Amino acid sequence: MKVYAQDGHQRSDKITRGLQEGLLDGAIFSARYLPPERALETLQEARNSRPAAEILLDPEFYASLSMGWENAQLGKLEKWDYLRTFRRRDLVRSEVVRGALTTVFERVANLPVTAHIAPNVYIPHSFDSMEASVALGFIEQARECFEDKAKPVYATLSIDRKTLLNTKEFLDFLNEMTGIDSRPDGFYVLVGGGSVTERSDVVHSEIMDARVLGAWMMLNFALTQNGFRVINGFADIISPFLNATGAVGCATGWWSNLRVFSMGRYVRSNGGGGQAPIIRYLSKRLLNRIKIDELNIAEFLPEVINGLPHDKEYQSQDDLPTRTLEALQSWEALGSLNEEADSPDIEKSIAILKDRLHRANEAYYTLNTYGLLRGLDTNLEFLRQLEDGLEVFKKLAEL
Repeated sequence: MKVYAQDGHQRSDKITRGLQEGLLDGAIFSARYLPPERALETLQEARNSRPAAEILLDPEFYASLSMGWENAQLGKLEKWDYLRTFRRRDLVRSEVVRGALTTVFERVANLPVTAHIAPNVYIPHSFDSMEASVALGFIEQARECFEDKAKPVYATLSIDRKTLLNTKEFLDFLNEMTGIDSRPDGFYVLVGGGSVTERSDVVHSEIMDARVLGAWMMLNFALTQNGFRVINGFADIISPFLNATGAVGCATGWWSNLRVFSMGRYVRSNGGGGQAPIIRYLSKRLLNRIKIDELNIAEFLPEVINGLPHDKEYQSQDDLPTRTLEALQSWEALGSLNEEADSPDIEKSIAILKDRLHRANEAYYTLNTYGLLRGLDTNLEFLRQLEDGLEVFKKLAEL
């Protein structure tokens, strides 16, 4: 149950420190924030920081959907010459898909990654769509076009959360995907939500839906049962739930748009820059992040503090943790949560997660009796969606 860094804006030394300290098992670098001329050096630095770590590069080919838009925000992606606009009717032709895959591979073949992420399109609405058919074409040809036999190939599966709400379409697509003849070694899964930028101060409680979580868990479970490795991008606090169903690992970063995937990240916001979100602390007991000025609740409920090494950066009333320290604390807490729910018996893992949710509920009610911690209803609803998501998954998996 591995923790990966999700790369993004203002990387600085966050990933290298996370790798060096053993808090990260890998990193997924972003072509949007990593220009081709810096890729070799940056990826090699990550490899050197922890030789056993898995170092990947997401080509973000699905962002081609935004190309040509007046308000497109593609960053360094425009320097990678594999990104261009395709007409949907062209992408149903296997030779066009093969050409797109091969072009990406030629640009990344010599980079020091431990495995390749093969590109794919984004499925925005439904698994019963032309985009879904095109995505299957990319998946089926990924292994053949990425000719580096010494490295695993993860096919990208980037989908909107709405696609998971139609159970029949989802299960039909899943059946097709697991039955393809030419198999990649695994999948890099992205489930998209609404518009989120690095300046947003959103949390998972605002976007999680039980049906989405249950289907996302089922996706991991079915792919794993069929012999695929699965890495989930932008998973953050729901990482233990996905890892419990067999995922190799999950990724998260230091901004909101690195914790929740959104195609809106490729579109320039009309709202201006605004202030950066405030520093938060990821509490295992609460299964959520809390603001610095709320940490005094530990006087009434000490268990909201994790008891892990990076807690010390949050003890000073005068010096706020840096963004790097916030990221390290977050990865540390997620790694600990993953370990606690780790079991070869999936039903035991689910029982552990249910107990975690029960204890989180108790904590919120206890804090509420003292009149502490804002947003009680929102946080309790988030926990309810997580618990209901477990039941949705159990029904889909027939457990």
